[in-house]
Amino acid sequence: MDSEIRWWFPGFEAGLAALPEEERGTLLRSCAENCLQMGMLDFYRGVQGRTGGDIDAFFQALGEMGGLDTEIVQPGKEFWLIFHQCTCSLHTQGYINSCLLCECSRQSVLHILRELWPERSFIVDPEGTILNGAQDCRFHIIEREEA
Repeated sequence: MDSEIRWWFPGFEAGLAALPEEERGTLLRSCAENCLQMGMLDFYRGVQGRTGGDIDAFFQALGEMGGLDTEIVQPGKEFWLIFHQCTCSLHTQGYINSCLLCECSRQSVLHILRELWPERSFIVDPEGTILNGAQDCRFHIIEREEA
C-alpha cells in the first residue's frame, strides 16, 4: 500500500499551496487535532499532570526530556519550544517535504495549549523550521492579552 499511496501526496501538496493561508490553516488544524489523538495529546497531558498544571514547570519538564529544548522568556507568559528534528510522519516517511506542512505543527502546538489550558489564549509563531531550511523547528509562544 505504501508505494500505491505515494502518488497521492504531490497532489495534496499542490492543493495546500493553492489554498489561501486561512483555508490552509483550517485544513491543517483538523489534521493536527486528529494526529494528536494518536497518543501525543495524552503524552502532553501526562507532563502537565506531573507538573501540577504549572505552565512554567511544564515547559521546563519538556526541555529536560531530550530531542527538544525549551526556554521560558517571561514566566507564565512567553516561551520557546524548539524541536531538533522534524517529527511529522508525513515528512519522516518521505511523503511531503514542503514547508507548508509546518502549519500543521503550529496548529498542533496551539491545540495542545488550548486543551491543557482552555482558560488561556496563546499565539504560536514558527520562527524557522527544518522544512524551511532552518537547523531546527522553533516555535515562539506568547500568551495572548485579553482586551
